Amino acid sequence: MMKKHHSTALIHLALMIGTLALAFASCKKSPETIGNNLISENNYIAVYHTDTTEIVCHSYFDSIATSNAASALLGAMKDPVFGTTEAGFYTQFRPSVAGQSFGNNPVMDSLVLQLCISGYYGDTMTMQTVHAYALTDSLMVDSTYYSYTSVATENIDQANSYHFWPHPKTKVHIIGTDTVTQPIIRVPLSQELGNYLMTLDTSAYSRPDLFKQHFKGLYLTCDPVSTNGAISYINLTNNSYTLLQLYYHDAATPEKPMRYNFYVTSSDAYFNHFDHDYTQGSPEFVSQLIDGQEALGQSALFLQTMGGVRAWVKFPNLGHWTDSLEGCHLVVNEAKLILPASTMLTDSIYKAPSNFILLGFNADSTTYLLPDYYEGTGYFGGTYSTSNQEVMFRVTEYVQSMIMEKKENVGLSLGINGAAYNANRLVINGPESNEMERMRLEVTYSIVNE
Repeated sequence: MMKKHHSTALIHLALMIGTLALAFASCKKSPETIGNNLISENNYIAVYHTDTTEIVCHSYFDSIATSNAASALLGAMKDPVFGTTEAGFYTQFRPSVAGQSFGNNPVMDSLVLQLCISGYYGDTMTMQTVHAYALTDSLMVDSTYYSYTSVATENIDQANSYHFWPHPKTKVHIIGTDTVTQPIIRVPLSQELGNYLMTLDTSAYSRPDLFKQHFKGLYLTCDPVSTNGAISYINLTNNSYTLLQLYYHDAATPEKPMRYNFYVTSSDAYFNHFDHDYTQGSPEFVSQLIDGQEALGQSALFLQTMGGVRAWVKFPNLGHWTDSLEGCHLVVNEAKLILPASTMLTDSIYKAPSNFILLGFNADSTTYLLPDYYEGTGYFGGTYSTSNQEVMFRVTEYVQSMIMEKKENVGLSLGINGAAYNANRLVINGPESNEMERMRLEVTYSIVNE
């Protein structure tokens, strides 16, 4: 009996091996032919792949709304590719305590604007020179302000051209009897402004809107730098560390110093303002953006935040893909737009952005979210890959709609995410770049017979 069981087991094992061998043999068929014997010849499905779709593209100047952005930006950079940028911001302030009274004989000691640094971009070893100007026009919370918007100010520099080095990694500062555990910039402001705030009538401190009628706010900006430089990200609404601090004492008790704080909240108006001098950029940048040689976008595309530079990308021939198909349907299985980073930017000071945005253009130049966007970031893409040094977007549904001409093919708008509150940039290889990796649209599609 033992021998019989042993023989049966050997037979079963041989049958299993034979079945697996047949299975592996069938797996050697290409994806294009698997299952073809299950359908009639009239319904044959052919699968193709291409990365030679025509692409036309160029960079263009951008402007963005910067009202109540996630970060206020302050600083200046001289970029070897993009030229010079000065970043500043306009902001209102509000009293920390309603009905404030400074006493009968107050003496103003100092006024300091303390700014909490939440991040930075560039070379923080370059000295910066900051200016602060009091506003003469009011800001409105319900108004939209743009990267190019200016508001009238006084001519007096309340910061007196204060010099500073950003220290974004220094998290402990001893200030008098206070220990500040966040990176900060402290900008001394004029005695005159401090005295003005301290001598306001108590009624001005009764409500934020009344206070803003007497003190409309400040505009902070920095001088251009001759090389490198950095932009600091300021958390304006962190009321624990971003403060306009008025130090004073009573004339009768100078040994008892006091302090009163002013805040910025999400209920106040503030916005970023950027000044660019692109004429100091690289020859390739100047030729394409300043001189208007848009054809150079086929070699390189420039992207910059701060109301800077975006790119227009179009696949002009998608509507002709079905011209030669009779009695067939073309189905896009997957379409990926690959955007390799150029070696033009080799300076490690200026890191590549983390996230990018891709929008569709309407005929009136407004933009819309692509249908692929709604599939989620994991599918849509837009994240910079440090290992591949590229960005990828899946645009399957968009390409299908362009092929079927469901929507006018006006093109796409490519930019860096968070352009209102980030300071980074990138150069992308164009579709005709001389570098090894080029911009391309990789499409896998099927031809289905009716």
